[in-house]
Amino acid sequence: MRIGFCLPMNEMWTELADGLQRRAGPGVELVRGVEPCLAAFGTLDAVVANMVDRSYYETATGLKAVFVPFVGVNHLPADLLVERGVAVFNCHGNAESVAERALALVLAGFGRIVEYHNDLRDRKWHGFWVGKGREDFWHSIYRRRCTILGSGAIGVTLARLLKAFDCKVTGYRRRSGEAAPAYFDEVTTDLHSALGGAEIVFVALPLTDATRGLLGPSELAAMKGAWLVNVGRGEVVDEAALYAALSDGTLAGAGIDVWYSYPQDGSVMGAPSNFPIHTLPNVVLSPHVAGSTWEAVDMNARQTIENMERWIRTGDAEHRVDLNSSY
Repeated sequence: MRIGFCLPMNEMWTELADGLQRRAGPGVELVRGVEPCLAAFGTLDAVVANMVDRSYYETATGLKAVFVPFVGVNHLPADLLVERGVAVFNCHGNAESVAERALALVLAGFGRIVEYHNDLRDRKWHGFWVGKGREDFWHSIYRRRCTILGSGAIGVTLARLLKAFDCKVTGYRRRSGEAAPAYFDEVTTDLHSALGGAEIVFVALPLTDATRGLLGPSELAAMKGAWLVNVGRGEVVDEAALYAALSDGTLAGAGIDVWYSYPQDGSVMGAPSNFPIHTLPNVVLSPHVAGSTWEAVDMNARQTIENMERWIRTGDAEHRVDLNSSY
C-alpha cells in the first residue's frame, strides 16, 4: 500500500508520519513531500492532499481514499472522486479556534474595541475621564439571543462558549429529526424562524450548492438590528445584500473573517469584496485566519494521522465527506 503526503513535511508532519510508519509496518510505504508525492500520484492508494491539480487525480486510477488535513473540500474534483468511489475524509481540529475567533469578533464589535483602540493610538479619549456619557457606552453580549447557522463541530463549540454569557442559543440545520446538540436551547430547520428575534447571528456553514446565497435580502431584513458574524464562507451571505444591509442600518454591524475577493498572484494587497464593506464603521475585519492557529494546525494534523491509521486497519475512518453535498 502506498500513501502520499502532498504537503510540505515540516517537523510536526515528519514526526507524525514516522510514528504512523512504525505502527503500520513494512506493508505500508509513505511517499513524503509535495514533489515526490506528485511524481508517484498515479500509483497511490491514498493521499493526504492540500491543493492538487485535477490532472493528477485523473491518473490515480487505484486511489481509494483522500485525507484532507482541514475542513474544506471545495478544492477536490468531487465529480471524479464520486464516479470512482473514492472515499474522502476531512477533520475538524480547527473548531475551537474558529469558534474562539467568532466570539472575539462579536466581543470586539459590541465592545467598540477597534474603534477605541484606534482613537487612543491617536491620543483621542472616550468615556467618563473626558466627560463623555452614554454616547461612549459599549454593549455587553450577556443574555443575548443568539442563532448559529450550522450545528457541527464549530457550532457546538461556539454554543458552549456563548453559554458562559448566559446567552439563549438557537441552532439552524437542514436535516430534521435529530436531537439538539449540547449547549443549544433549540435547533430548527426553519431558517426564518431561526433568524427572527436573534440579536447575534453566527454563520458557521460550509459553502455548498445548498448554502450559497442562503442569506439574501429577505433573510437579512429578518435580522433587522442584529449583528452578523461570518466564520463559515463568504458566499453563504449574498455580497450585495450584505453591503446594503450594513450601509442602511438593517444590520447593526458585522464581524467578518471570510470574504468574496482574495489577493492573487502572491500579492498581499486587495479589497476583500467588490463592495466597499471594509470601509464601513460598523464592521470588524479579519483576513480569513480563524483557523490559523498553531493549536488548530497541530490538532488537524493529529486527527488526520489518526484517521489514516484507522483506515489502514479497517478500511474506514471518521469524518467521511458526502461529496454530493460538499460536506
